[in-house]
Amino acid sequence: MIRPGTGRALYHQLADLLRAEITSGQIKAGALLPYEGRLAQEHDVSLPTVRRAIQVLRTEGLVVTERGYGTRVVEQQQRQRIRVPRAARIIVRMPTDAERALLGVEPGAVVPVVEIRVGAKLRGPYRADLVELSTA
Repeated sequence: MIRPGTGRALYHQLADLLRAEITSGQIKAGALLPYEGRLAQEHDVSLPTVRRAIQVLRTEGLVVTERGYGTRVVEQQQRQRIRVPRAARIIVRMPTDAERALLGVEPGAVVPVVEIRVGAKLRGPYRADLVELSTA
């Protein structure tokens, strides 16, 4: 439930609710989210609030919006677990155009890359949305 006056922006609260429905499987991969007007009415918020919440989910890679079609939940890909030695430096940055092509990051998508440096040795880049870093 969205609660005004809690100190947390309404669009963040709506994004949290939709994210929970997506990650729990209540809204399945491939399914369309309800249209913006319906979400605004159901949650008693404005259209700009709904649009900002959907933008948050797009940035997180949970949904894609196709003009004239709607906003669809994407299939979540399995994360690759990467062991990182204690002395490593982890660098997170935006990819170059060549790295976007290599890693399959669509133009305009906000997907950082991760590099792991151990001394002079470089590992990566990896898509940040598809890796899990671990020291264990």
